[in-house]
Amino acid sequence: MIDKFLKSEKAAIDEELENYFSNLQETEQDLLLKDFIFQLEEFILNIKAKRLHPILLVAAFIGIVNPIYLDEQIELIRRVSIAVEFLHSGNIIYDDLIDNDSERRSNPTFHIQLMNDLNKVYKNLELPQKSEFITMYGRDMSILGGTKGYLLGLNVIKTSKFPEKLKLLAINEYTEAMDNLMKGQIIEEYINYHNITMSLEQYLSIAELQRASLLDKSVKIGAILAKGNLHYQINPLSEAMKRIGQAYAIRDDILDVRDDIKAKKKKIIYILAVQNTNEEQSRILNEIYHKEEISKADIKAVEEIFAETNALIIAEHFSKNLISQAKNYLRDIYPDLNKEQKVFFNEFSDYIYLRDF
Repeated sequence: MIDKFLKSEKAAIDEELENYFSNLQETEQDLLLKDFIFQLEEFILNIKAKRLHPILLVAAFIGIVNPIYLDEQIELIRRVSIAVEFLHSGNIIYDDLIDNDSERRSNPTFHIQLMNDLNKVYKNLELPQKSEFITMYGRDMSILGGTKGYLLGLNVIKTSKFPEKLKLLAINEYTEAMDNLMKGQIIEEYINYHNITMSLEQYLSIAELQRASLLDKSVKIGAILAKGNLHYQINPLSEAMKRIGQAYAIRDDILDVRDDIKAKKKKIIYILAVQNTNEEQSRILNEIYHKEEISKADIKAVEEIFAETNALIIAEHFSKNLISQAKNYLRDIYPDLNKEQKVFFNEFSDYIYLRDF
């Protein structure tokens, strides 16, 4: 059931995004702003984007709304759902820029995309410090692009045709999601630049702010617009998504463990390993993570310590336990979700835990 729903809703949401950008291009008069909108469109409409956040928003709405109103409101909620995709896109633009990543979903990251575009303009021209000039352009325009993504999402909710009171509640959740994403990034950058090994509690807090928050707020916006009950429907669904989001972050780190070792990132596998190392293992980890460059032998040595301390196994169990907690919260929802969405959210929990992408 989940694969069919994800596929059909992704197609519908992609169409909404295309229509939104088409309208933006039609209404914008300034040629330079038109070009900037085109750059955002090219980045956001990447065919490999999963659209999980807007799909969750739609699923929460369908799960709670009175079924007799669904047919007349399904297009409205799909239109609103792209708000959280814009928010997510703005966040990954910032994230890629801070991490200096060059690729996202098999395509250039936004700042690299912009740099490549300007490189074409200046291809046959000689400029002093041309490389630095083009790099600064990619950086500066990405900062503006991330902010624009946030504002586009906010505008989607503001101009929707839902009642004003519900829109205000949805906007409140949206702005809280923005705040949480920025808080999580600020804390993580402080930890990275001050060379602090984060505690498990800090890791889970950052995972909640950066990963879980947008999943949580996506379903809350959908549930609010469906006129869900705050205490018996919206809150349990919200708590379930927080756990799923933390499990999502852990699963990411399990899948990315080798890349994180190469980048000397101290994610949950490292944190769990350090809690169980002996003196010699601790010394080896400390030496390797303080090297300027890590060799293949260093990576192998770290992987062996991770295996010896059962860090990966513990992380798997941790993630599985969070999913179990999420399912308990889903069971607490009353009045219950509509039947198909009840199945969807339970399957989505396993989808996150078992995924290999």
